[in-house]
Amino acid sequence: MKRTSLASLILFCLMIISSSYSSAEINFDPKLKINSSKDYSKEIFSKDYNAALKMHKKIAGSFIGASIDFQVGYGTTSANVSEKSNSNTVNTESKGGFQFGALLNLNLFNILNFTTGLDFTKKNFGITVPYANPLTTGDSLVQDLNNSYLNIPLNINYSTMVSDKVGISFTGGPYFGILLNAENAVSGFKDFDFGLNGTLTGKYYLNPFVAVILGTKAQYGGLNNLLSSSSVEKLSTVNWGGFTGISVGF
Repeated sequence: MKRTSLASLILFCLMIISSSYSSAEINFDPKLKINSSKDYSKEIFSKDYNAALKMHKKIAGSFIGASIDFQVGYGTTSANVSEKSNSNTVNTESKGGFQFGALLNLNLFNILNFTTGLDFTKKNFGITVPYANPLTTGDSLVQDLNNSYLNIPLNINYSTMVSDKVGISFTGGPYFGILLNAENAVSGFKDFDFGLNGTLTGKYYLNPFVAVILGTKAQYGGLNNLLSSSSVEKLSTVNWGGFTGISVGF
């Protein structure tokens, strides 16, 4: 009799435990709730999104994300002239001209930030060759050169974020320029320019993929000697300019 009562009691306890476990299993919620009013999943998503956004802005994308800077600006060009021996002094005058560009920023294999594209630059300057009789030479006393170049830069790019919406970048390297003028005011002027260039750009992001840009750039041209004439041994140029525009990421 005692054994029967004990068995019945054990069976009754097991039924209660089983019923409680089944109820708990149906309503089981493994979330750790420290403050039920706070959405931790949303906070984690926002943090991850912001981290990814900063990385996108910093590297301007890899093969799944790049950016193009559309630029319009104005710059001045000055010429550096080396006269031939026993020649009179050749004077130059700096002049200004407009600049346009579309530059592609890429991150290659998350190792190298690279910038290239097309850069249209007006390099205008005056040159004076004070010969007593200018008709005996190929140069006039005073000539204004209005040279238009289509440049292709091959630059290394370093960029970083100053804040959540403001970034800054520097690009620098060699460039190759093609003279677009059909004819030049000074005979002997070369139709190809090889030089060095550098650009400092600030970006204000309107959204993750569009930014307003403002910057300055410089070009040192004529590493290949742009002019050799009866009075000029060597000619190189320095162009300084500022620009604004828009950067579009994709």
